[in-house]
Formats: sequence, structure tokens, C-alpha cells
Amino acid sequence: MKDIKIIADSKKGGDLGNYWHYMLGFFLPFLVWFDKNKDQLNGKKLIIDSCNPMTDSILEEYLKESQIPYELRQLSIKKLALSKRYWKSYREKIKRRLMKLEVKLRGTEASVFTFHRFIQKEDSITIPRWDVYLEFFDSFPKIYEPQINEIRKQLIDWANSPSETSYEPYTLILKRSAPPSTVIGIASVEKRWLKGYGSERRQLKGIESLNNDLGKRGYNPLIFEPGAHNLKEQIRVHNHSKTLIAIRGADLFNMFWMPKNSTVIMQLSSGLMNKGAQSILAKYCGHQFYEIPHNGQVSPILTFDKIEKILDENSSTKAHNLC
Repeated sequence: MKDIKIIADSKKGGDLGNYWHYMLGFFLPFLVWFDKNKDQLNGKKLIIDSCNPMTDSILEEYLKESQIPYELRQLSIKKLALSKRYWKSYREKIKRRLMKLEVKLRGTEASVFTFHRFIQKEDSITIPRWDVYLEFFDSFPKIYEPQINEIRKQLIDWANSPSETSYEPYTLILKRSAPPSTVIGIASVEKRWLKGYGSERRQLKGIESLNNDLGKRGYNPLIFEPGAHNLKEQIRVHNHSKTLIAIRGADLFNMFWMPKNSTVIMQLSSGLMNKGAQSILAKYCGHQFYEIPHNGQVSPILTFDKIEKILDENSSTKAHNLC
């Protein structure tokens, strides 16, 4: 049986142990390639680059239902220090500025397109960084958009129950997960279980009170902790939601599964000074996107009065049956 190595490009963007970067910079492009080539994989085994215990489990959940033999194995260096040193060096900052200038001058012929090409050799393929591409172009690579939309549809169908044809859409409030257990952390130093993961770094406060206020007004709220659920459940719940409320973070990738023209409300945090890419993904998905100021707080309290006007402007967020 011939092995094909599926290699992550760990040097060209954010940490692939992060849910946002993993889903856009490995999971999604890999599935596009896999869907296109699965009929040619008979007699072959996929050796897939291990990125992180939690993100690996996301891909495994999907692949276990396929008939393709695979194995997860670390194929590339992914120490966070390497990624940060690469991404924050003066050389790379200057390079990115020149690339943005090149994009303006050369459009789709610009060298930034190395972030979307699959680098294929006889026995390996390097997966492109569509998370970086999205930030440069405010979209996914045009050549792959039909496949991306098809993969999205396939995964939504995979996650949803065929009998679930009518439901009340949720107003979803995301709760960040606590850091992983110490045992997992120690065993996964090379896989970047970072101090400050999840709620330890920042969290949305006041969600119980917000949940009660939304419920009283008929918004069918649901507090949901993505990190406590598998991929199938994350897709299903977000696909059954028309409003998403969360503090800025990787979990907001899940807006990708929501119906078009949904409402995404992102609470900002003073712990993050750079501009986030969530608004770019929301625009691509066709959602209404809003940011709530942090007022100097790392973990702000979000109250109903801060989002009441937004919800009123998007009255379809109130519960009603969808068929």
C-alpha cells in the first residue's frame, strides 16, 4: 500500500493548533482536495500531519466514516516560537507589505497565490493556507469556491438529521472552554497546548443574565460551548441558528455553517489589539456583522441593552419555524 503524506504548511500563518487557523488553513482545503481525489486513493494510505490533539480529533471524526486508510503523524515542525518568530519578524512584515502592494498591481497573478496552491509531489501534498488568503483577498480562492460551497453543503447534510425539517432557530451565545487538563498539556508541549487557552485568556461575561433577557423577549437563546462538542454537533447547532453572539475568538469560524444573512455579534476584547478576520469571513458568508466595543476590558460583560438595537434591526432573529 502506497503512503501519501498530507503536510501542513506551519510557517505561513497562525498556529495550526488554533481552531480558526486549523479549519481554514488545513481542514477545509484538505477536504476540498480529498473530495476531488478520493476515487483515486484506492490502495493508498494517507499519512496526515498531526497539528494538535483537539484539532486532529476534528478531522478524525470525519475520516472515520470514510473507507480510506489513514494515520496521524507529526510531519512538520509546529513549535509556536517558530511560527511567532516567522510571522513577527521584520523580514516577514516587510514581505507582507510588499505582497499587498503586489496584489494591488498584479491582482490574481500576485505571488500571494502561494497561499492557495496545493504543492503536490509524487508521494506528498502540502495543504495551502486559506486562512492567510482570506485575510489578503477578503474571500476564498475563486477557483475553489464551487468545491468549498459543495463541501460546506456535504458537511451540513452529514451533521443534520434527515427528519429535522422544522425547527426554531437559536440565538446562540458562545461560551469559551476552560483550558485542557494538565495531563494533556504536559504530554502535548510540541503540539502547543498554551497557557491561557480558552476562558483563561478571555471570556464573555454575563451570559446567564443575557440568556434570560433574550428568552423573555422570544429570541430562543442557547448557551453553547463549542469546545465541549464534536464537529458534527457544532455544525448542526450553528446551522440551526440565525444569530451568533460571542467574544472575539477562534470559535467564530463556526459562522461558516450558519444560514446566509444570519447576524453575528462579536464582543471585542482589550486583550487583542490587531484587527480580526471574523468580519471578513462574515462578509464572505453573507452575514450581518457587528462589533461591540470592549471599553478597556479583556473579558467584558455583555448586557441585552448593548445589542437590543442590533436585534431590532434584524427582526428575523426572533424564533420562528424554518422549513
